Amino acid sequence: MTIPCSLFPLGTMIGPYKIGEVLCNISNGQTATVHLYPGVYYIRAQGAGGGGGNYAYPYGHGIGAGSGAGFKGYIKILKKVVVTVTAGKAGNSATDGTATFISNIINLGGGKAGFTNQGGIPDIGGLGGTITIDNSNLNKIFYITSYSVKSNGKSGTKQIGGNSVLTNDGGGQSGGGAATARGAGGGGTSSIGGIGGNGGYGECLIKFTGFY
Repeated sequence: MTIPCSLFPLGTMIGPYKIGEVLCNISNGQTATVHLYPGVYYIRAQGAGGGGGNYAYPYGHGIGAGSGAGFKGYIKILKKVVVTVTAGKAGNSATDGTATFISNIINLGGGKAGFTNQGGIPDIGGLGGTITIDNSNLNKIFYITSYSVKSNGKSGTKQIGGNSVLTNDGGGQSGGGAATARGAGGGGTSSIGGIGGNGGYGECLIKFTGFY
């Protein structure tokens, strides 16, 4: 009789890294250089949310901003690669969020800012960020083994910011509310004045999980 167990318990050293070792955990404009050796890595990342739209006299409504694109899953590195990682910077009022990216692997676009609309409130606000996989290196340097999220960001809805695609919440509320989750879009203002709310900042976590 055998007892099922992991061949590589948590903390076991495999090559240069221990299983479960966090190689990168950055946010809001931070950058890092990461050496990825053959093996499997968990990635949780999303672009930053845009800032909500501003009021403008006399009837200009500020519209909700979009959220950043996101990815949560596992990739397998096929050969050693050194990557630059940048976490998206949150958009403030009427400013786009910026992308979170892992060079040679994935780019998670930031949400577009909310805009000012005279005379009415459209249903769709700032657009969500776009996810782009580096197909030139797919199946050469890496491939995606599994994921629970691989998605473009969510657009703002009327004056409410788009929710984070990783947590499905956090969009800023109307009246210029700031996003309450990473990657979410800021809320737009009403016609009585004010500026749009800040978006949620981008993030990137990379963790080594072993070989399988």
